[in-house]
Amino acid sequence: MRTKTTKQQRTSLPAKRGLNLALIAALSLPALPAVAATSLEDLQQQLEVQRQQIEALQKQQAQAPEPGSLADRSDVSLYGVLDTGVEHITNIGEDSDGLTRIPAITGTMASRLGIDAHIDIAEGYRGLAKLEMGFNADDGTQGQGGRLFGRQLYVGLQTPYGRLTVGRQYSVFLFAQGTSDLIGPNIYALGSLDAYLPNARYDNSLSWMHRFTDRISAGVSYSFGRDTSGGVPASGTCGGESLQVGDSSACQAWSAMLKYDTGTFGLAAAIDTLNGGDGAQAFFFNGQPPVDMSDSGDTDRRTSLGGYVKLGDGKVGVGWLGRELDTAATNIQSDAYYVTANYKFTPKFTLDGGVYDITNDDQDADATLAVIRGIYNLASGLDTYAQMGYITNSDNAAYAVSGAGPNTAPAAGESQEGYMVGLRYKF
Repeated sequence: MRTKTTKQQRTSLPAKRGLNLALIAALSLPALPAVAATSLEDLQQQLEVQRQQIEALQKQQAQAPEPGSLADRSDVSLYGVLDTGVEHITNIGEDSDGLTRIPAITGTMASRLGIDAHIDIAEGYRGLAKLEMGFNADDGTQGQGGRLFGRQLYVGLQTPYGRLTVGRQYSVFLFAQGTSDLIGPNIYALGSLDAYLPNARYDNSLSWMHRFTDRISAGVSYSFGRDTSGGVPASGTCGGESLQVGDSSACQAWSAMLKYDTGTFGLAAAIDTLNGGDGAQAFFFNGQPPVDMSDSGDTDRRTSLGGYVKLGDGKVGVGWLGRELDTAATNIQSDAYYVTANYKFTPKFTLDGGVYDITNDDQDADATLAVIRGIYNLASGLDTYAQMGYITNSDNAAYAVSGAGPNTAPAAGESQEGYMVGLRYKF
């Protein structure tokens, strides 16, 4: 039998449930402080651990360099040049032979692979290093007398007072020479008349260069032993750094240069002096035999003066190169004068050329070299080129038109032509 619930009973049920909940809560009140105390202690312990962790992280952050700070700015980069092609030379030797070849050394510039590195030390101060190897693009063999890093290998510092480097590096003479000789280390160029120029490097050397203003810069370099393994054709070796008493200057070398450059025109002067020593020779590249330089008092000195001016999309350079060899047995002087120019016809096509004239009265050997070259840019870093060189010799001279290797000179008094097409990739 179902019990009937009255309206009054239904109304009192919520009130009873509320009373029961209130009693349960009241009975639980004595336990709340113990539970709350335990939870609070745990929370305090967790907060203390987190506080210690935060303090440790803040300490590490304070000691570490900020992103982009000086101590973070270091860089190592790989670069290179591959430059080669096909060359044809006429009228070689007494038999007037012709030769078609892939030249070993150069086209428009010598092939190389290098590493540049630097790290900032403080504001205005930077450590730097360079490792640069040269190789023959025709067969992959090493250049510069078989050295691993024959082109350049040095470490140094860049400071507000200049750049100081130590190792194997360029004579600063070259940095002035390039101001006026716009053809540079081309296969047909001033290097055909004096092969020291594209090979002017010192072993065991110190070098300092500084830009005093936006327009004025200067440099000096000094070698304790200029050439340990050879590198300049027919010039022997001269390692130096001798312990022989009274002969400390043997095989030493020094150079200095001064430049003024506005970007529109510029002037440069330089001097380069090589001392003699065991194994040293001097060669004039004109068919005459090398001259002995085995005495430390012998000197081979080159002096350069030149400048350039920009004319719209073109540029003209004019220069003089003097050389004096002074030994115990002889004194020989030569003078070379040149005019070079380039013009950019389009963003992709440049035409350049030059005329070089050398006189050597002491050996009765004179010559005139004319060069024309066109370079077309195919893509970023990739160029193709075609060029021609033509040389005429005086009766006793046998200068070769091509600077890309020995045994290609004409007979004395003869003229010669050279032609080359090639590719150059720079990265």
